Amino acid sequence: GRLDVLGNVAGIARGEHFTDVTVEGYRKMFGVNTDGPFFLCQAAIPHLLETDGNIVNIASNAGLMGQAYTAVYCMTKGAIVQLTRSLAMEYAKTKIRVNAIAPGGIESSLTKAYEMPADIDFDLVGRYMGFRGMGSPDDIAVLFALVASDEGRNIHGAILSSDRGMTSG
Repeated sequence: GRLDVLGNVAGIARGEHFTDVTVEGYRKMFGVNTDGPFFLCQAAIPHLLETDGNIVNIASNAGLMGQAYTAVYCMTKGAIVQLTRSLAMEYAKTKIRVNAIAPGGIESSLTKAYEMPADIDFDLVGRYMGFRGMGSPDDIAVLFALVASDEGRNIHGAILSSDRGMTSG
């Protein structure tokens, strides 16, 4: 009968040459990755204000750094970073909390189905592989649970990287 946490977790991704991006593909990725979280936040906030609840958005390390062959994905996840920061500021004088988790590569259905064009320049994408391998869904679930819980009461407006150090330098 009440709403305590909104988790914006859905997302799609694909690798493609910038000049090959179609209007349909562009709009679909923005629809899922950006429009969905925006309108869910808009609908949930009145209820979350009643319960002193919180929002946890799933962004991406791609929203914090440019990556070759993923311009649209980077744009959508950068938008989630800014949505998170904007809402955190707008609701700073309330008890609602708004945060985002920015994962790196996570072994999931999204990464298992992920493809890049056959003719990519591997030198341009190799740096996004990291040195510590891919994370697991549990890595994100544990961080999500912390941020959404009462123990995370001091976390507001944060973009928490969970990318095994990929964006550290």
